[in-house]
Amino acid sequence: MKRHLLVLAITAALLLGGCQETPRETASDVAKARQDSAQAVDEAREDADKSRADSGRKVASAQQDYAETTQDARGKLGEVRSEALAKTAQADFDLASAAIEGRFEVARQKCDAMSGTGKDACLSAADAKRTADLAAAVARRDKTLLAADRPD
Repeated sequence: MKRHLLVLAITAALLLGGCQETPRETASDVAKARQDSAQAVDEAREDADKSRADSGRKVASAQQDYAETTQDARGKLGEVRSEALAKTAQADFDLASAAIEGRFEVARQKCDAMSGTGKDACLSAADAKRTADLAAAVARRDKTLLAADRPD
């Protein structure tokens, strides 16, 4: 048994002694490791630069897409607003016209109770009022329609 232990101890000593590097080999290995590390860092830096550049291009593209989409949305919104404004202007005009015609008809009926020159003057005044009110309603409508035709 002692013999086996002795053989084992000699083998271990030889193996351990053979594994130890000389200072020159160690310096060479350290230099190689530094070179490999520097190369790996350079490659990683190049990859990072490429990634940053690619990300920058993607962000710029996304910003451009967003701007175009926003511009398109604003254009559509402007169109819808213009259409709504035009429809509202026409509806307001129709309502005003109906009210004006209603007031004129009431005034005409009152004038019918008169005769002669008084009736003629009454009808003339009612007609003048209707004409002025309709002109004002047309002016309001046209002003709104003009504003509706102008995009924001």
